[in-house]
Amino acid sequence: MEINFEPEFASADDIIAALESIPGINDNLNERIAAREQMERSYRTSLAAIREVAALTQNEVAQKMGVAQSAVSRLERRDDWLLSTMKAYFDALGAEASLNIRIAGTNHTIRFDELVAS
Repeated sequence: MEINFEPEFASADDIIAALESIPGINDNLNERIAAREQMERSYRTSLAAIREVAALTQNEVAQKMGVAQSAVSRLERRDDWLLSTMKAYFDALGAEASLNIRIAGTNHTIRFDELVAS
């Protein structure tokens, strides 16, 4: 018996075609897109709300992060952040942040301090 150790790769186009061939995969696509967009709006709003709870302005957060106010404004509107950016933002707010992960019915919490070196 010969074992093949060469990885098998599929192109992104092949993967997308395979997924799109699943019956019903796009039945509620518009609803899922709308839900994702709403979640992203809530996420962006929540970041500014967290800052407001900390009673800080974008200017104050920017000074603590060592960036311009416009950079904080952009961060609060972004859809995708690096963990290090999130940690710097929450550190500037004086907040302790953690990531909650649920795997096989078990919750795991990891502090950002454990994930990202200062």
